[in-house]
Amino acid sequence: MHNFASASFQLSNLRLPHPSLDFLRFNRHEEQADDANFTAIVSTPVVVDNMVFSEYILGRPVHEVVARMRSEPDMVGVQESAVAEYVRGQLHLMQYLEYYMCRPRYFLEQRHLLPLCDEARMGLVEQYYAFDESVMLEFLGRKLNSRTRTYLPELATKTGIPVASCKRQFENIRRIAKQAEDEEGVPLVNEIMDRFALSEPLATHYAHILFLNINRVDTTKRCLSHFKFADFDFCASILIQYWTTTTSTMTLDDIDQPLTQYAQQLKGLLVENKANFDSLCTSVRLHVSSLLPKTPSGSSASTSTIPSSALLALLENRTVRGSTQIRAILRVSFSIVADIGASSTLRNALGIIVEKIVDSFASMGLRSEDMELFYDSVILHSIGIVTEQILDPAPAIEALSRTLTGTKLLGRRLFRQKSSIFGPLNKIRPTQ
Repeated sequence: MHNFASASFQLSNLRLPHPSLDFLRFNRHEEQADDANFTAIVSTPVVVDNMVFSEYILGRPVHEVVARMRSEPDMVGVQESAVAEYVRGQLHLMQYLEYYMCRPRYFLEQRHLLPLCDEARMGLVEQYYAFDESVMLEFLGRKLNSRTRTYLPELATKTGIPVASCKRQFENIRRIAKQAEDEEGVPLVNEIMDRFALSEPLATHYAHILFLNINRVDTTKRCLSHFKFADFDFCASILIQYWTTTTSTMTLDDIDQPLTQYAQQLKGLLVENKANFDSLCTSVRLHVSSLLPKTPSGSSASTSTIPSSALLALLENRTVRGSTQIRAILRVSFSIVADIGASSTLRNALGIIVEKIVDSFASMGLRSEDMELFYDSVILHSIGIVTEQILDPAPAIEALSRTLTGTKLLGRRLFRQKSSIFGPLNKIRPTQ
């Protein structure tokens, strides 16, 4: 689970909603007495135990919380019954707090409910909306409906996370998704931070999850099954940063349409035009060859900036289908962005990059560093062609950079070497 800084704190004068005081009012049939009896309720300061709260949101049963608390050094010698009574009291308080955790902005604004400082309140909210990556991974690509809710017991068994915690995380993402559906024209990260009082890193994670779910980006393909939540979170950030509009609200409508049009134009100019393609390949080959160290034995250059012999062989067309493979890779790179306005292309974007770009590089014995060098060189030497042959080159050059840089970064994150004979076993998604 993501850990967020919080601390134990003490509450004083806990004010619960007060009962009706109508019994103190006299009606017409009653006479005022000379004296009256009152019931006074005095409460001691309430302590919110941070450890118990953490265990509560994890869904731990009482006996496990008691056992953990008794293992603390300062609890040695304390009777189990006393610890159990303390834990039950704390859990009762947590149940009261949970109502307000579902309404975090209200919880922060209504100070009379619980006299907590802002830091303490925000710490509780941040902890409550934290999630386990193994659980959230299973929610990617799923509709957040009642059918998914019935899957929670199976998910708990698969991940080893208690059902109560899985349910909390499911309801949290549903609650945030519902809020996102009701708001239009507002950047989603800002909306989540404002409505749910979450920190920017956590709000950004939720925005990435919703982007993948709203656009139905498929993360369940077999070629993607061995990647973790952090990989898909990164991919979502790249899709948003490079291929959506600057004011994106994370929906399909915010795919940058001018970008897709320029990508289609660039594909025709740089890939389908034979003269331009041959000129580009020649420039890229000369540039990559110049990166070889002059004196290999005394070179201090990083290996990530030195092209491999396989990349040089590919660019020099010494392989069976060198230029054909380069053309196919560039055609796919531009086509993904050119067609990403179609829901099916965006849905399958990650699978296409792995199967048609990453696997192509890996099958030729190339490294992820080679792929980065290749794309960087293509961008560098395509600028000259674009400048000469497009009337207004500035927007086209920007589109070129966004298209190929996004593809490069996604490919590097999803890069894997050629599968071994044990590949099918290695593709089983980890459950922890």
